[in-house]
Amino acid sequence: MKSLSKMLPALGLVFGATLAMAMNFATPEQTGTLHAFVDDEWIEIPETQLYNCDDEDPQCVARFDENGDMVDGSLETGKYVPIN
Repeated sequence: MKSLSKMLPALGLVFGATLAMAMNFATPEQTGTLHAFVDDEWIEIPETQLYNCDDEDPQCVARFDENGDMVDGSLETGKYVPIN
């Protein structure tokens, strides 16, 4: 039992490091530039722009890669409404 109690701090350290790595991988970085669908065209908007996607329009905002292609899974539906 004494050997187990001596190992607990090391096990806690290993568990904590593993959890920190798992949490880091759980939130992947967004890739591509953010665009909004306005007046039937995609325009680039700043990352800091606040917006809502109202209603159920088919296109609101999405991310595009350096080739101008939409990043898979980045499309949000609704009507783009900027918040000033």
